[in-house]
Amino acid sequence: MKKQENVSLDKPKRKRNPKNSRSRGNAYERRIAQELRDLGFPGVVTSRSESKRMDNAKVDLIDTEHKLKCLLQLKLTQATPNYFKIRKECPIKDTPFCIIWNKTKQTDSTYRSEGEVVLLDKDFFYKLIQKYYE
Repeated sequence: MKKQENVSLDKPKRKRNPKNSRSRGNAYERRIAQELRDLGFPGVVTSRSESKRMDNAKVDLIDTEHKLKCLLQLKLTQATPNYFKIRKECPIKDTPFCIIWNKTKQTDSTYRSEGEVVLLDKDFFYKLIQKYYE
């Protein structure tokens, strides 16, 4: 009698293509830029389309009309971004730095958002709530 081999009927796990991650990140940047324009900041664009220097400086969105008073870095990841490391890598120190993080969760075939949060310095947060409650 022949010995039966264990054959797995599960689908093999697909490897993630880095191009897909980049495309999802770029789409996320465009979506947040559009949301900010809808909120009354018509000059917000991705730094990829506007300024290679700003993109290299860890700034993903810029406001060409200078109404938005902070630098924005966007992250679409499973792991929590290292805010302090990213902020330190940004050479612009005289403007508040914020990260908008879309936490994702891997499913069988894709990634799903678990929610979005903003990471920012406490001093800037205090300024925002003071303005809000004036």
